[in-house]
Amino acid sequence: MKRKKVVFIGAAGTALNIIEQVIDSGKRYNEYVEPAGIIIDTYKKGTIISGIPVLGGLKDIAGYLADNDIYFIFALYKPEKLQERYNLLESLNIPLNRFLNFFHPSSCVSKSFKCGTGNVILGNSTVHSNVIFGNFNIINSNVVIEHDTVLGDGNFLASGSCVGSRVKIGNHCFIGLNSSIRENVKVGNNLFVGMHSLVLSDFSDCLVAGVPAVKMTKNFMR
Repeated sequence: MKRKKVVFIGAAGTALNIIEQVIDSGKRYNEYVEPAGIIIDTYKKGTIISGIPVLGGLKDIAGYLADNDIYFIFALYKPEKLQERYNLLESLNIPLNRFLNFFHPSSCVSKSFKCGTGNVILGNSTVHSNVIFGNFNIINSNVVIEHDTVLGDGNFLASGSCVGSRVKIGNHCFIGLNSSIRENVKVGNNLFVGMHSLVLSDFSDCLVAGVPAVKMTKNFMR
């Protein structure tokens, strides 16, 4: 299979994790993605990050859209600004068919899994049967998503989180480190779950934390 050249939008934090796991997948597993460069505003063009050159900033994306052999992975995510970053993504006017799904080969993804585009599943995560994703969800390392769960768009599941079966998650939700969501729970949009939390009931548009998770009256995000 011919490798697809990919430009990464973002290069810090999780974005750098994604870049390095894509590199790893090519070296160790001969996977289908070949890093072509990075788009980011905070580094000068020509800067080398993990062996990959910075091609320019967001304003330069249009020039790479002209090359139909170039695909994109969007990784400018920030936990407390998921919807804002998703709006930024949409403002770039990149056609959906120019984004790749990337699943690290060490992840275990059921053959009955279905998804849109722009999704990332990092190493050692497991996605079980009949799970459905929308677009642009980031699944960090060592995450478990149980059967018949549905994710919308632009969600971020941090490392070690666990989502039970038949859970429904809306859009732009952040599930913190080592947090769990019980089966059959319905999560609306824009939920932020603090680390090590246990979500046992339905929430939407708020911050929750604790065991069991409760709605927070103060903003605990930095």
